[in-house]
Amino acid sequence: MCYLKKLQIMKILIDNSNLYAGGGIQVATSFLYDLITICDENQYHVVQSVNSAKQINKLDFDKRFQFYDLTEKDKSILNRIKKLKEIEKQIKPNVIFTVFGPSYHKSKFPKVVGFALGQVLYPKSPYFKKISRLSNFKVKLTSYLKSYFFKKNSDVLIYESDDANKIYSTITKNKIVGYTVSNTVNSVFFNCRGWREVNVGKSDLDILYLTANYPHKNMEIIPKVIDKILEIGKLENFRFHLSVTKEEMNFDEKYDQYINYLGKVEIKQIPLLYKKMDMLFMPTLLETFSTTYLEAMISEIPIVTSNMSFAKDICGDAALYCEPLSATDYATKISLLASHKELSNDLIEKGKVNLLRFGTSMDRTKKYLKILEKHANANNQK
Repeated sequence: MCYLKKLQIMKILIDNSNLYAGGGIQVATSFLYDLITICDENQYHVVQSVNSAKQINKLDFDKRFQFYDLTEKDKSILNRIKKLKEIEKQIKPNVIFTVFGPSYHKSKFPKVVGFALGQVLYPKSPYFKKISRLSNFKVKLTSYLKSYFFKKNSDVLIYESDDANKIYSTITKNKIVGYTVSNTVNSVFFNCRGWREVNVGKSDLDILYLTANYPHKNMEIIPKVIDKILEIGKLENFRFHLSVTKEEMNFDEKYDQYINYLGKVEIKQIPLLYKKMDMLFMPTLLETFSTTYLEAMISEIPIVTSNMSFAKDICGDAALYCEPLSATDYATKISLLASHKELSNDLIEKGKVNLLRFGTSMDRTKKYLKILEKHANANNQK
């Protein structure tokens, strides 16, 4: 089915070369699959990281798409830059779209870059208080460098929220053109034919934390939350389902009966995974936008999350909020939600209403294309 027709034919280079895990890969994959259903004559040249390449089946794509899969040896920034420059020289695109930046090199062609650097936007996050001085220094240095490359190599920036747009536009003194394109539920949720099963052992209360293991995700609080839940005494047969491996977390073996390590979950497995869960747990300390909240809402499960401004901006009154570093508060809210069906149903209903504020994946894709077309046009008119 075709959703729109393009007035201008473009040669678009989609740069997914720096995507490793988490929401970035989900957005990039959803964007590619949306493009399949759009009737246009654009040429889409897609540079894929090792991990982003694993999320798609090239047989799903028509002749408009050409893929350039990077290898393990291309993981270093210098090797990636060299490879990307070669591809750019070969293709001569009308516009480049780095789905999530920064891009580490300046291009001869207009470059639109997605921005999701919460470390720069929210320097007062408790995340910075909980990490060591050395880690704090490393994070701030890395953030400074990434911000430098965002400013140096981006012609246009796309933000996931108005808040992010406002904050970073102030930092850049409005020298870079910026647009807000809100994140949304992945299109896979609306196509049940593509869903894949994921096997999980059921308990009386199944709690999902769908995330990659980044320090700001606050995953190390989970054993403490388990201890507090057991102290409260209202729950015994419960389990946290985590999209990481046991080796990544190195939690004490005594917690194994309360944790199911899923490892990396494929996008097509996510909808059915949510259907097996009773609630979403999100103790994250730093985000620009997380579609995980929206996925829980569309899957009709309640949310327990950190009391952070970005979480409130997305969830509104459709979640229970906790002190970000308080295992006791998380455990109390989880136990409360598990024992009060009316509260759970109320949050689910509020989530359905809240979800209406956000468009579909296709809405987001159309906005991306309009921005790309606008700046490809601007370049051609020079």
